[in-house]
Amino acid sequence: MKRVLMFGFVLMLLPLATRSAGAQMPPKENHSGESLSIVLNDSANAMTIEVHNNGEWQQLKIEARKDATVTGDRVRVATPRDDKAIITVDFPVQAGKKYRLAWNSRATMWDFSLTQ
Repeated sequence: MKRVLMFGFVLMLLPLATRSAGAQMPPKENHSGESLSIVLNDSANAMTIEVHNNGEWQQLKIEARKDATVTGDRVRVATPRDDKAIITVDFPVQAGKKYRLAWNSRATMWDFSLTQ
């Protein structure tokens, strides 16, 4: 009887253990103390974004379906339109968070969203 109760108790705890073992969180800062976040390029092509770090914008190329660790507090994405205008949007990023960058065909621009 005790074995059956113990087995039932273990089965009840199993879903809790697997939930807490979810995706690994990125570190909040690097060895120099700079804040870190992760940006996933969820498109079929490599793309270049800009990252705002220490008061400057720095370009960063991210390969298709890959992610990159970024330091800084903002990410900027440019979308060229058919009429040759370039729409630039920048997004705030928080240390220790992971973001997804994907093409939104309905809005004809890049979407930037938190993944965790």
